[in-house]
Amino acid sequence: MICLEKNTINKMLSEGYKSKIQKLAGITITESKDVKWEYQVRDIGGPVFYKRKKGEKTWSFISAEDFAEGCKEGDIVKWEEKKK
Repeated sequence: MICLEKNTINKMLSEGYKSKIQKLAGITITESKDVKWEYQVRDIGGPVFYKRKKGEKTWSFISAEDFAEGCKEGDIVKWEEKKK
């Protein structure tokens, strides 16, 4: 049997994944002021808004209101549609 220390497991999991698990478990999450967010708008038959923690790969859907409230000019990541 392989045993891993808690810190080792925490390092292996993305912040987004840990956050989702905490939400599902009903654990209140207090977010650090140092967290940097990136925002994106994709035109998929109309505007669709996303955000992610800087450095992560997974984007999360957000509302237009959340986008307008949290997004600053330097936080926008350009979306380029993948060519088929």
